[in-house]
Amino acid sequence: MKRSISRWSALFALTLAAGTVSAVMAVPAEAATPLQVCRTVKGTATFTPGLTNTPRDNVVKAKGNMTNCTGKPGGPKTGGSGVLSATIKVVKGSCVKLAAGNQTIKGTAKTVWKNTKTSTYALTLKTGTGSAGTTATITGKVTAGLFKGHSVTGQVKFTVSGTPNCTTKPVKAATFKNTKSFIIH
Repeated sequence: MKRSISRWSALFALTLAAGTVSAVMAVPAEAATPLQVCRTVKGTATFTPGLTNTPRDNVVKAKGNMTNCTGKPGGPKTGGSGVLSATIKVVKGSCVKLAAGNQTIKGTAKTVWKNTKTSTYALTLKTGTGSAGTTATITGKVTAGLFKGHSVTGQVKFTVSGTPNCTTKPVKAATFKNTKSFIIH
């Protein structure tokens, strides 16, 4: 009797597991495929009025190229690349906060794709801490144009340009390059 119950229990567990696997496998593969993936994103950014040791509001204007972009088969076409422009508002920004990281910054951006279509974004950038203080994880939504309503993710690392000292020479410029692909889901 014990052996029979054990067999039925094992059979029930296998059936349940098989049903779970079938349910997971029943999700269409294309549902998990991003609409657009840009593997390379790089450019420059300017800080106005510039970061010093005294906290003050700054506006960061960034411009860059998005290349190696591929889309979901049958999805909207972009031409494989685009030009990105962004405006990011840094409230009470300073060199100390830049070095410390752990900041949440909001901004807007727009991509003009190679095929001349556009995508406009509302973005949130969350910087890391310690040595990752100048690396920002990006999340947001496409608010207008191609891919409207879809979410975006990515990650970029900023490298300060020139030799600012934050006392007499503020941080006015940086370059950026992605550390994770820019993805529209």
